[in-house]
Amino acid sequence: MHVCPVCKRSDRTTKLSVYWRTLPAERRAGAPHLARPALHDERWTAPLGLLTLGCALLLSEAWLGFVGVAGGGFWLVSLRDKVAQTAKRRADWHRKQFCRRCHHDFLP
Repeated sequence: MHVCPVCKRSDRTTKLSVYWRTLPAERRAGAPHLARPALHDERWTAPLGLLTLGCALLLSEAWLGFVGVAGGGFWLVSLRDKVAQTAKRRADWHRKQFCRRCHHDFLP
């Protein structure tokens, strides 16, 4: 068992994911801060299309190709970072413990 950092007790701690699954729907609606972080529906086709268009324009020696390549590359890097942050938040959520005594969630 893990000790709650707030009340210093371990008799009522459980995994947050288990506690969340046992909550009825009306209690879940009242505690959105305990919910598992949502997956963002990232669209990869638009930045890949911009990058491809930029490469095609570069091959035709148009100066807009630089803008397309830079914009598409920046967009892809920002999407990759957002996906990595979401994956880290979800992994932390799966590791979190919840104290049923003081209603505090914490990482062990």
